Amino acid sequence: MTPCISFASYPGLRHEVAAAMALVNPPTEPVFGTLSTEHVQLVPQSFGQLTEERATALRDSWPQTSFRLHANTRVLKQHLFADLSNFVENAEYFTQAARISKVLGAPAYTAHSGYRAQADMATMLDNARRCADLFGCPVGIEGQYPNKEANLLVSSWSEYQEVFESGLPYALDLSHLNILAHKTKRQEMQLVKEMLASDQLLECHVSANNGTGDWHQICDDKPWWYELLPHINPNAVTFSEGNHRRSRDPQVAAAKTEH
Repeated sequence: MTPCISFASYPGLRHEVAAAMALVNPPTEPVFGTLSTEHVQLVPQSFGQLTEERATALRDSWPQTSFRLHANTRVLKQHLFADLSNFVENAEYFTQAARISKVLGAPAYTAHSGYRAQADMATMLDNARRCADLFGCPVGIEGQYPNKEANLLVSSWSEYQEVFESGLPYALDLSHLNILAHKTKRQEMQLVKEMLASDQLLECHVSANNGTGDWHQICDDKPWWYELLPHINPNAVTFSEGNHRRSRDPQVAAAKTEH
């Protein structure tokens, strides 16, 4: 299993600059080796608005790479957080993101579940269905993790189980599950194994952290979930979100990114 490139590995750069760096000279990681250029995840950490023109240029410049949007990629002049919990309120964002996704010919889209104050689980799941209709492709629900405000939807093992049992597509971020395991002091290995193996899995995201925050560090060592990777649905795409622009020394890690 070789992860593909996420532009989360090159935060703060324009999409075309990140592409020139990552696709000409793909990054290498200690645990995973050289990352694949077959698929690329476009992310909110990139600098600047992703317009339809810039999306077309990416697609045409790198025809052998399949590009897709990830949650909150900046597609409007204003950079905002548009999650599945606030899908209705952010109709303009999702409509434009769907246009960009179609320009890219993207096979899938993924979005964060969002906040408890904005939706309950049933509403969020229904919004995911509506989002898939808008995009014209599968839309994966990316669950989250416990934070100090306890305000993130899909941040418990039982809520991950609920997403799994919904039958809807999802993205499984294993670094988020590391935070969940750290906070709950347990690793639900069987659930994670089943979710990875399911044909509902659209994407698997990998990076490292110490369980206290979503640090997007490169995997220098094999985490507890590494042994489960052979079970990943072969039709799903794995993306490494490890930051290749940050110091590898955890003592000088940059600030946490929750979206």
